[in-house]
Amino acid sequence: MKKENFSHLLGKTRNEIKKEMGDGFNYFNNQIWTYEVGTIWWRRKIVLSLIFNGENVSEIKLDKVFGRC
Repeated sequence: MKKENFSHLLGKTRNEIKKEMGDGFNYFNNQIWTYEVGTIWWRRKIVLSLIFNGENVSEIKLDKVFGRC
């Protein structure tokens, strides 16, 4: 899974993200929203982080972590 797969989310508003990705466990006014987008090798998770600047997504991060998000 690559960061480029989610580049279409850049510039979208919180409501657009909510419609496309769902609520998850994100508080609507938080500056960073996270979504678990996959699992790889031995329960290692792929986590998508969307960083908002005001109402729009300004940065996307994709991390691989063990355990909970």
